[in-house]
Amino acid sequence: MPYFRLFAGLMASCILATPAAASEPAVPGPDLTAREVVDIQLRALSDNDDPVPDAGIEQVWAFAHPDNRAVTGPLPRFKRMIKGRGYGVLINHSRAEVEALGEGPNRAVYRVRVVARDGGFHRFRWQLEKASLDAGEAWMTTGVTPGRDTGEKML
Repeated sequence: MPYFRLFAGLMASCILATPAAASEPAVPGPDLTAREVVDIQLRALSDNDDPVPDAGIEQVWAFAHPDNRAVTGPLPRFKRMIKGRGYGVLINHSRAEVEALGEGPNRAVYRVRVVARDGGFHRFRWQLEKASLDAGEAWMTTGVTPGRDTGEKML
């Protein structure tokens, strides 16, 4: 019985992000939680070229905090960065696990572990802060650490 409770607790803290049917791209707004923003970005990257090439990266860019955009943009530069070393494993990954490390009223940090196309596991730290937009205060990504290979491999 204690094992089941432990397992259930772990599953509550780690929800798998799976591809979702793409309709209109999501936009930042006050109705989304920080966790939902991370999930939106991970789902988009898991099927990067749906409905058009790099739609996933463009969805991630839509949730990049203005301070983050100033450092990583413009969009063509951001696309090169995401496709490059440290982030490329996010593109078309097969599974993602998200664990909250800290959630406050204006800042949130998550540990993200993805299974890349090659079956390797990679860990990221995803940081978000609220930004003032015309629509209101919205969660946006301020930084993602480059992926670190955990040494684990799914066969």
